[in-house]
Amino acid sequence: MPDQFTLLLEWRRNEAAVRGLAKLPREFYTSTQGYLADLRHSYESDLRENPSGRKGEISRQTYHRASSLARDVVEGRIQKILTAAFQASIGGSRDLPNALAEERSMFDQVLGVLLEHRRSVAAYLEPTPTGPSGAAPPAPRPPTPPQAPTSAPSSGPAIPPVPTPPPAARVESSLAYVRIVRDGRPIEVGSETLDLRADDIVSLPAETARLLIDARIAEPVTTNPTRPTV
Repeated sequence: MPDQFTLLLEWRRNEAAVRGLAKLPREFYTSTQGYLADLRHSYESDLRENPSGRKGEISRQTYHRASSLARDVVEGRIQKILTAAFQASIGGSRDLPNALAEERSMFDQVLGVLLEHRRSVAAYLEPTPTGPSGAAPPAPRPPTPPQAPTSAPSSGPAIPPVPTPPPAARVESSLAYVRIVRDGRPIEVGSETLDLRADDIVSLPAETARLLIDARIAEPVTTNPTRPTV
C-alpha cells in the first residue's frame, strides 16, 4: 500500500484533473491531519535532539511538502463546493457527487446563507410564483389603440346619417317644417346643401326633420294653410 505522502501526490493530481470533486476515502480529513501531526512531531523531536542533523532537516522538508499537497487538495475542493453552492442557489442541482460528510455539511451551510441573502436583500431575484395549476399567469393584453375618426371633427353636434332608399323604391317624401335651435353642420337635401343656422325655419323631408329633432338640433313647427307656426 502506498505511503501517505504518495497518496497525497495522487489525490492532488486527481483533483486537478476533474471539474467536479474527485473521489477520496471517507477518512481523508482525519487521516491527513493525523499524518501531518506525526510528521511535525517527528521533525521537531529530531531537531531538538540534533539541530544540525540531516535527519531532522529531511523530516522538516517532508512535513512542509506534505502540508502543501494537502492544502492544494483541500482548497481545490473548497472552491468547487462554493461554486456548486452558488449554482444551486440560483436554481441548479443540489447534488454533490463524491462529497465527503464534512464537505456536504459545508455545502448545505453555504447554500443556506446564499438563499437567505437573496430572500432578505434581493427578493426581486426570486422567480415569480405561478398559479395553483403550476402555470405562469397569462400576460396582460396590450391596450387597444383608439380608432381614428373616419371624418374630420366639426364644431356642431353630430347628425345621424339620413337613410337613402334604393332607386327602385325611392318616392317623394312629404315635407315637414322645423325651426333650427342650434347651429349644425350643413346637410344635403336632394341636390341642395342647407346650412343649419339657429332660428331658421326650413321645410325638410319628414324623415330628415325627425332625425334633426331627435338630435335636438331642431324642433317641430305646426303649420296652417297660411303660415307655419311654432
